[in-house]
Amino acid sequence: MASNWKKVGLNDLGEVARGKSKHRPRYAEHLYGGKYPFIQTGDIKASGGLVSTHSQTYSEAGLAQSRLWPTNTMCITIAANIAETGILTYPACFPDSVIGFIADESLCDVRFIEYRFRYLKAQLQREAIGSVQDNINLATFERLKFSIPELEEQKRIADVLYSLDNKIQLNRQTNQTLEKMAQALFKSWFVDFDPVFDNALASGMAVNDFPEALQKKALSRQQQRQQVQQKIANGESSAGKELDDKPLPADILNLFPSDFEQTDEPSIGINSWIPKGWNIEAISKAIQVNPKTSLPKQTVAKFADMKAIPTSGYMVDEIIEKEYKGGAKFIEKDILFARITPCLQNGKTALVDFLSDGEVGFGSTEFIVLRQKDKVSYPFVACLAREDGFRAHCMQSMVGSSGRQRVQNACFDDYYLALPDKQELLEQFTEMTSANFSKMIANKLESQSLTKLRDTLLPKLISGELTLPADNSKCTAATEAYPS
Repeated sequence: MASNWKKVGLNDLGEVARGKSKHRPRYAEHLYGGKYPFIQTGDIKASGGLVSTHSQTYSEAGLAQSRLWPTNTMCITIAANIAETGILTYPACFPDSVIGFIADESLCDVRFIEYRFRYLKAQLQREAIGSVQDNINLATFERLKFSIPELEEQKRIADVLYSLDNKIQLNRQTNQTLEKMAQALFKSWFVDFDPVFDNALASGMAVNDFPEALQKKALSRQQQRQQVQQKIANGESSAGKELDDKPLPADILNLFPSDFEQTDEPSIGINSWIPKGWNIEAISKAIQVNPKTSLPKQTVAKFADMKAIPTSGYMVDEIIEKEYKGGAKFIEKDILFARITPCLQNGKTALVDFLSDGEVGFGSTEFIVLRQKDKVSYPFVACLAREDGFRAHCMQSMVGSSGRQRVQNACFDDYYLALPDKQELLEQFTEMTSANFSKMIANKLESQSLTKLRDTLLPKLISGELTLPADNSKCTAATEAYPS
């Protein structure tokens, strides 16, 4: 520790208090669904240090029995996920399994304190082990003392580390946008058949001329296109920039028919109507499900566990190498799809992007491996794996004891796709979406490099082993440029 650093407790630097969730039972329906973000321990663990997303909200009743913490509050989990930290990027509530710290800005930089607690996480987790429920409490923080430098040096250290975290966060947000764009295109073309409606309407077909089952959708599509055209005519710059609004080029639009035909399969299309001339194929025929892949026993290969699979997005971050003794085998560009509850319900799905050509990896026995086949490419398979209707069908097929239910392979024989009769259309989809996936992979690799650099710098800076100059703008710029 540098000579000018001093030992303090968290209470010396600002307000420290537990979150509030007074109502019992905790999950009373009337507490939820309002406008107030409700942050839970899992949100903090997944935040990467900046809490910018949440999956639950409080109503007015929920807020009344809780507390709305301000932006820049540091959250510390004390149960379930122990000693995870994240700074609120907007006001939010959280339960009593989370401690909130509101920094006195005249004494400390909350970013520095958050990094300091990342450094202390292992110590806090060790203290939690062996307690009645593996948790920590306010008394833990009353006992805890740690060293900090003067405020200006805190800010310099935080600036350097934050520049790395900010880029990692930006990459994560960019990947979320790229994923949403690819999924929106898939849904528009192969689930909602928007271009077919557009062609039919452009040909002069009135809404009442559509089959009765399609008239509501046709009217909605007509109104949507009229709104976009009006925005463009009014010179509104945002018009046409959203994927759903952006008109398709004529050469792509011409690949779609301008009429529908009815099918005998009730589970496909819009109320059993599909684009005229398109083919109906079961999933098990259109793509490869759990394809045979060779990997000799005792071969050391890359391994992906279920916990490494994301609940949103496709990017796998934690890959190790170990001896193959069994499990699902896969190759580059395969899609890993969780077959077991609650992993499937939680959204666990991943793209294999960490193998070289010809290399085989393996993972949990609870993976279903989905592989591209012929005209159906991996971006199509990846988007299908995230499609709500497909996932719901898989969930409905699950059997087994409570908490251990699994998807049955037979469910892929009775879920059907409507696929275009023109190969060029599927090729066009691949061309338009593969760039998204390539960029997502590049962003992930950059973030992994930045994370490695941050994790190398953090203990040295946060302990005073490495000092920064009074003007660290060049140092910050260097970290922002790495590893370009």
